[in-house]
Amino acid sequence: MEINVHKFQEAILDGSFEHTENHLTAAAFKKDGIEAGLTKVFADVRKAIDKQQLIQADLVIDFPEPTIITVETGIINLPFANVNKVTNFLEADEIVPVRVYLVVASPFVNVSGLRIDEIATAADYLTGFETLNKQMTASVHEKLDHIQEEMAKPKETAKLVPANKQKTPAKKTTRRTATKRTTTRKTTKKTTTAAAKKPAAKITKRTTKKAAPKTTRRTTKK
Repeated sequence: MEINVHKFQEAILDGSFEHTENHLTAAAFKKDGIEAGLTKVFADVRKAIDKQQLIQADLVIDFPEPTIITVETGIINLPFANVNKVTNFLEADEIVPVRVYLVVASPFVNVSGLRIDEIATAADYLTGFETLNKQMTASVHEKLDHIQEEMAKPKETAKLVPANKQKTPAKKTTRRTATKRTTTRKTTKKTTTAAAKKPAAKITKRTTKKAAPKTTRRTTKK
């Protein structure tokens, strides 16, 4: 059984697939177990695949916080609610095999509240459904054991503080901050004017003429 990715998305968004839902009370689950409910789910899945139909078969256990066990046909390990994300992983024009998935939804199954496991291709399921149904039943038992253990754990509650130990709110103290006055003193600079400078004394240079040396000529008589 194969399908085009885009056509698969359209079928899920349009609701063009078979959907069955069976309920099991918490009391019935505790008394009779899960096998009878799962048998109906497996039968619905096999019939749909025989008719080349997509299917989502739910078994709801009515715990205070319900657990939903689903066997559905898909093309990737994403629940039908996230069908728009399929093309993040596959091309819209691809032709891919239809596969069978086991989905367990509960706030106690894990942190995300959802566990999805691939079981087989739709074609392989038809040829080996007896063995595969046993494997799914064992897997569901394992997950339900874990869910019940988590449900049985006490929930954390906020501890109440006795009235006599409650802290008294601290009194608010209002402080007034005095504003210091700043006095600015003007500083007057005294400007001293220097006395007028006396005119520089005139210096008179005297030039002394030197007397030319006297020349005495001697005349020699012949």
